[in-house]
Amino acid sequence: MVRGQKYLSAEISLLPDRTKKWSVRTAHIFPNTYAAGMSNLGYLAVFEVMHQFWQFFPQRFFGAEPFSLETGENLAQFPIISVSLSFEPDFLNLVRMFRRAGVPLRAEKRQQLVILGGAGATINPYSYSPFADAIFIGEGTEYIEKIFAILAENPVGRVPKAEILPELAKIPGVWVPAADSQLPPRAISKSEIPPVAKILSSFASFPNMVLVQIQRGCLFACPFCATPVIYNPFKNFSAESIISALAPWETAGYSRVGLVGSAIADHPELGELLDYFAARDVEVFTSSLRVDRLTDELLKKLAHTTRHTVTFAPETGSPHLKRQIRKDISAEGIISASAKIPAREIKLYYIVGLPGETEEDVRLTGEEIKTISRALGDRKIVASVNLFIPKRGTRWGDFPMMSHQELVRRFGILKKILRGQKNVIIDVNYKRRTRIQWALSVGGREVGEVFLETDNVSEIMSKLQKMGWDI
Repeated sequence: MVRGQKYLSAEISLLPDRTKKWSVRTAHIFPNTYAAGMSNLGYLAVFEVMHQFWQFFPQRFFGAEPFSLETGENLAQFPIISVSLSFEPDFLNLVRMFRRAGVPLRAEKRQQLVILGGAGATINPYSYSPFADAIFIGEGTEYIEKIFAILAENPVGRVPKAEILPELAKIPGVWVPAADSQLPPRAISKSEIPPVAKILSSFASFPNMVLVQIQRGCLFACPFCATPVIYNPFKNFSAESIISALAPWETAGYSRVGLVGSAIADHPELGELLDYFAARDVEVFTSSLRVDRLTDELLKKLAHTTRHTVTFAPETGSPHLKRQIRKDISAEGIISASAKIPAREIKLYYIVGLPGETEEDVRLTGEEIKTISRALGDRKIVASVNLFIPKRGTRWGDFPMMSHQELVRRFGILKKILRGQKNVIIDVNYKRRTRIQWALSVGGREVGEVFLETDNVSEIMSKLQKMGWDI
C-alpha cells in the first residue's frame, strides 16, 4: 500500500497524470504538514508547473518524512529536488528529511540538484546558501517554467550540475551561491493569470476549498511585515481573470472558495466576485479584512457568502501602536462589521513584542479582545497571538526580539485578562524554540551552517547563543 494512500484518496486533482512514460523523478518538498502544504498556493503552483513537462514524474514530500506521498520512494532516488520554504523554522524539518534519506546536506557534496524557493527563502536567502544549489528569489510561474524547462532538457545525472547551474543563473531571480556572493534582483511576476489551486483535499488546512489569489503584494507598509518587501508592486487581478482561472473547477464542482490577498477589502471588484459566488451558492473565505476599508455594500454581500469564519488582524489594542503601524482597526469597527456577517467564528490576529510596546499596551490588547468577546457573546472568538519577529528588509528588521522571559510574562498578562471569557480561545503561537526563526530571518550564511551541523534544537540554540543571538 502506498504510504500516502489516505491522502491521495481524499484528493480531487485537475493535474495531468504523469505516472507513465516519464524519464526523471522530481521531488517537491514542503517541510511542514500535508495540511499546510496543500493549503499553500506557492507550493501548489510549483507542483502544477512540474506537471507541464512529460519528462517528469513529480512527487510530493512533507514534514521530515523522506518518502514520497505518491509512491513511497526515498528522496535519495530523486535527481531533482524542489523545496518550497514558507516558514523559516521548517528548515529544521528539511535538514532532518535529508539526513534520514541519506542525502548530503551541503550542496558541493551532493549529486542531486536542489533548488529552494518560497517566502522564507526570498526574505533571507543567505541562511540557506550552504545548503541549496540554487535559490529562487521572488515569485512568478513564468520563471519557474524556465527553470524546469532547462532541467527537463538537461537531466541531472546525465548532465553535470556544474554545467546546469550557470544556465539556471541566467533566469531572473535565480541565485547560485557557490558561483556568486551577490544576490540577483528579486524576480517580479508579470503574469495576468491569478494562481489557483488545482488540487482539493479534505485533509488540507482549508478542507475542500479552492484557493485563488486575487491580489499580489500589499498596498500598506506595516513596518513588521515582509509581504510588500517580497511581493510588491501591488496588483489586483481582474474579476474576469479570477473567474476564468476558476473555470476548470466549474465542471469538477466546488462549494468553497478562499480568496487570498493582503488587502481583500480594497479589491475594486470584490463586490462583483461576491455576487458571482453567491449566485452559485459557493461559500467564501477570505484572508484577514481591514474593517476600516469595508463599506456597507461589501458587508451585505459578505453576509450572503460568509457562513463560517471571518478574519481581522488588528495586531494590537494599543492606540499609539496602532498609529505606528498605520492600522486603525478598532474594537468597535470589528464588532459592527461582525454583527452584519453571520459567521459563527471571528478570528483575530495580534502581535506581542512590537518595538516600543509597554506592559500597558499588552493590557490594552487584552481589554480589546474582552470587549469584542462580550459584544459578540454568541460567536466563537479565536485570538491568535503571535510574537514580533524581525524580517530582513522591513522597516523594523533591525530591531531585536523581546526576551523570552518578557514575552512569557506578557502572554501571561493576556491570558489572565481573558480568563473567564467562555467564548474566547487564546491561541498563543510561541515556544522558546520559535526564536530560531529570528536568526534565520535576518542572519547570514553562518546561521545556516549551524543547521547543517546538527538538527538537535537545544544544540542549535546553544550554538546560536554563542554567536550572540538572544535565543
